[in-house]
Amino acid sequence: MAGIKDVARAAGVSVSTVSYVLSGKRSISAKTTGKVMAAVEKLGYTPDASARKMRGVRNQIIALSAPIRGDINQAKYNAYFLHTAWQAKDRGYDVLLLTGEDAVGDLRRVTQSNLVDGVVLLDIEEHDDRAAEAGSYSKPCVAIGLPSEHSECACVDIDFALAGRQAADCLYGKGRRNVVFLRDNESDYERGSGYVLLFRESLMAHAEELGMRIVESSKHAFGQFDAADFVRNVFCTGDRPTAIINQASANVLNQVLQEMQAVGLSVPGDVSVLSCGTYFEGELMTQPITEMPVMPQELCSKAVGLLVDAIERYVDIKGVVELSKPVMRCRGSVAEVGVG
Repeated sequence: MAGIKDVARAAGVSVSTVSYVLSGKRSISAKTTGKVMAAVEKLGYTPDASARKMRGVRNQIIALSAPIRGDINQAKYNAYFLHTAWQAKDRGYDVLLLTGEDAVGDLRRVTQSNLVDGVVLLDIEEHDDRAAEAGSYSKPCVAIGLPSEHSECACVDIDFALAGRQAADCLYGKGRRNVVFLRDNESDYERGSGYVLLFRESLMAHAEELGMRIVESSKHAFGQFDAADFVRNVFCTGDRPTAIINQASANVLNQVLQEMQAVGLSVPGDVSVLSCGTYFEGELMTQPITEMPVMPQELCSKAVGLLVDAIERYVDIKGVVELSKPVMRCRGSVAEVGVG
């Protein structure tokens, strides 16, 4: 029966390096890890005691870190969770959902104890401690989002900076020069949710370059949006907008559409509506809305694929960033000025 010295000899490394690779107590390069694990498999080496706690023995479990907050969009949350679980299941892994307030502590606990083989992070903030501390987990980590500090984990996301520019270009090309930016997610902005900040910054900058006027909806607490007041203050004036860029939930946008109809405004003739960063596949809309949606199926597939490559093939994914191009789901709510 092969021993640890045989593994070290076959891999061309020291016994201590083999020990560190299997225990995860120190960070070892992907190249060296691959050599050690190839030798382990070739020789059929099995550690004596506590074999299940060795890094080389997988538990086929992925940790999914997804904080639960009182103002979460359930349609988006459910979509990302389910698509991650489906992608993991297709690759032979179960998912352990972590929702506690001490997210970094929970991730260290489940990774350093070898309970899980890797980590996926959801609901990423611009300055996200979970991503910044990924190097302390001793397991590969993928963030679905693009935090500013990501050198120790991989990131997959939509290119929301590009989405902001494309949203402005789309409406500008339709002759819409006066636009209102509708949002009901102030808590996302307050906690620095990455995608909303990237989109807004890009949208506002490019609109200024194009000479478009964008007015932002007033701030309000979660669940306290007054659609009648919004329509009255924004659209019942002399210089009313001819388009809405929406970042609000289906519920809020439905209220706005109903109030607009009540004052005689039509979509898309009087006002074009383009929704960005939303997920109306999982929500009920009173009329079809053209959308640049989030893409949970594509992003979760990419994230789990990268993670499994890191787990099973020892691919070094630290610092990898993969951004998907935004897509436009045309549903008839955006038209040329004077058309519709």
